[in-house]
Amino acid sequence: MDEAYFYRDSPYVIDNVGRYKDELELLLSIATIKRYGPGEIVYMQGERSKCFYFINKGKAKLSILKEDGSEKIIAIQENNTFFGESAAFDRYHNFSTVTTLEESELYVITIDSAERLIQQHPSVAFLIITTIARKVRLLGLQIENISFFDAQKRIAHILVKLSYQVGQDTHEGITIRKNITHEDIASLTGLSRVTATNTLNRFEKLKLIKKGRKMITIIDRDRLASFLDEDTAT
Repeated sequence: MDEAYFYRDSPYVIDNVGRYKDELELLLSIATIKRYGPGEIVYMQGERSKCFYFINKGKAKLSILKEDGSEKIIAIQENNTFFGESAAFDRYHNFSTVTTLEESELYVITIDSAERLIQQHPSVAFLIITTIARKVRLLGLQIENISFFDAQKRIAHILVKLSYQVGQDTHEGITIRKNITHEDIASLTGLSRVTATNTLNRFEKLKLIKKGRKMITIIDRDRLASFLDEDTAT
C-alpha cells in the first residue's frame, strides 16, 4: 500500500478546496462570518439544513450521536475545509452533529445564495462537487474498515492515515500532535474505548508506537502498516 492510499481517506481533513482558489473566493464573498468558542455545537443531526460552512480558523468534529450518549466521529476538520454542504444542497436533515474543538471562525453560506452564485459562475459547482466527493469516499472507506477489519487493523489503519495527514517527523519517529485522545481513536474506528486503549497498549509493547500526553509517536510505520496485509501480525 502506498502513501496515497492512506492520505486520500484520512478522517483528519486539513484541506478539501484543492485547486479551486478563485471559486472559493467567489463563494466566500457571499458568506457571513460567525465565531464559536470551544465545545459549541454548530448544528445538530436531524436539523433541517439551510446553509453550509467553511472553516476559516479553528477546528471542528463531525460526529453521529446515539440516544445512549455514544458517539461515532466521522471526521475532524481544520482550516480551509467545508462541512454541511451535502445536507444543504439536498435540503434534507443533517446526518451528523458538528462541534467546535477550539476557538473557531466560520463562514456561513446560505444554500439559496450559493445556488444563485453557481448560476452566475458555474465553475463554483466543481468546488462543491470536490468537497462532497471527498466525504463520500471517506464514508465509504470507513464502512469498509468497520465491516472487514478487526480491532488491530482498524487502529493500525487510523494511525498510519493520521501519520501521513498530520504527522510530524521527530527524532523518535512520526508524531501526531493533534490532541487526539484514546476516546477519539475509539470513536473514529467504531471501537469501545477499552478496546482501543488495549490495542494501543499492545502496539506500544511491540515498540510500534509511543504514547504521550495527547500525542502518539509512530516508531515503525512500515511495520504498523503491515498489520493490514497479514491475517495475524507478529
